[in-house]
Amino acid sequence: MANRRIFYLFIAVAGLALVVALTGRRSEGAKDEFRFDAVSLKDTSLWTKVNAEPYRISVAIDSLCRAPTADDYAPYRKANPHTASFITVYVNNIGREAMFAKQVQRFPEGSIIVKEKISTHFEGRKPLLYTLMRKREQGYNPELGDWEFSVVGANGTQVEATGKLENCQGCHKSKKDSDFIFRPYLQSN
Repeated sequence: MANRRIFYLFIAVAGLALVVALTGRRSEGAKDEFRFDAVSLKDTSLWTKVNAEPYRISVAIDSLCRAPTADDYAPYRKANPHTASFITVYVNNIGREAMFAKQVQRFPEGSIIVKEKISTHFEGRKPLLYTLMRKREQGYNPELGDWEFSVVGANGTQVEATGKLENCQGCHKSKKDSDFIFRPYLQSN
């Protein structure tokens, strides 16, 4: 009888150890890996196009808000020094209400804003890249409203950089009174 209790106790302890080990691995592997696929922007059940027509951004903003270097665009700018990119902005369902609110609102956690950057120099207005802002949990980035910034390549899936990106934060920190969001494109609707 004592041997049977020891056997059951051993099984219980081994089972508990297995659960703890698996839970620990899951926690370690549960790192918040950001993924994006631009193809999903066409799904209107997930995304709302914020501006009906692409919104022209200045050369100064264009130069700051991207992963490629200025040299990448030099041939186009040499031909036309007034060249600038255009953006189309999308917001997911979580952030939709805050985006279109008459009074500035804080975006809820889980909001994602996507800026598709295009140039008129490329045939068919092909994307140059995508920049994203994702509202994270409270405390993630308190200096910038808990926003995470990401740059996704022209292919729409390759995340080139993500996190508290200085080049993004450098501009957005000036918009504290609007939850760090620029919205000039809303006026173009």
